[in-house]
Amino acid sequence: MKCRILLTAGVILWSTWSSFSIEKTTTNLDNLVKVFEQNPANPQTTIQLLKELNKQGKPSGEILDRYFKTQSEADYFKDYNWTIMRDYVTDINTPQMKFVFENQAQFIQRFSKDDVYQKLDNVLVNHLEKLYRQNKADYDLQLKQIKERGYEHYDVVYDYFNIRELRANKNAEDYFYKARKLFRYFPENRQMIKEITAGALEIMNDVSRLKVIQLWAGKTVETKSDFEAIYNYVKISQKCGFSDVAKKYASIANNLASQSNSIAMKQKAIELNKMLN
Repeated sequence: MKCRILLTAGVILWSTWSSFSIEKTTTNLDNLVKVFEQNPANPQTTIQLLKELNKQGKPSGEILDRYFKTQSEADYFKDYNWTIMRDYVTDINTPQMKFVFENQAQFIQRFSKDDVYQKLDNVLVNHLEKLYRQNKADYDLQLKQIKERGYEHYDVVYDYFNIRELRANKNAEDYFYKARKLFRYFPENRQMIKEITAGALEIMNDVSRLKVIQLWAGKTVETKSDFEAIYNYVKISQKCGFSDVAKKYASIANNLASQSNSIAMKQKAIELNKMLN
């Protein structure tokens, strides 16, 4: 049975390719665009261009659309096309993601089960996140459809949102076990890890369990630019007894606050200093 998860939510209107409208801001990007325009079917050039666009924070939808128009569905099973879909296709309603959903078993045979499900889990939660915040009725309906279609990782998708209810209900026991599960399946989702860390600080007191959360929270402060993530990391590190780590990141929080015009940020920085003194 073909999977029709979420296909009723919005219709993708594919516009006819008329011109390539990527702003060329670097020599490298300019050269990649020229090469791509000469042969949009070349996967190596396409991957390099997508990587550069991603690095510069530029949209890649036009590139993906044009490239996949040169590929048949049978080509989707090729290694380089799976790499492109896995790393750069993020919209669940694209033909490529619909094809992956409909042919999960074949993709799992060719690639790793964890790799395929991690991709599907991510596109599902990214789509459902918008509905969860804006249209709860549609969220509930589509979550139900995922379950009815027998998606093997339904529980993972469900727990991604359910952990928020556990936090609201101050259910620390279940919260911890769901957190560990989500860390496993969404290891690069820094926003999720940040939210789980905030929830742990709010409802958990078991230091041994907080240390597990603290270890993962370290992934959210790698760039040293997200004040809220650093704020949470200082608090959980101090609560776990890692005072040196807490002081180090409190200093970073202070620097960020001093450069900001945010009164709330400055107040939180003061709070951290008082906690450490």
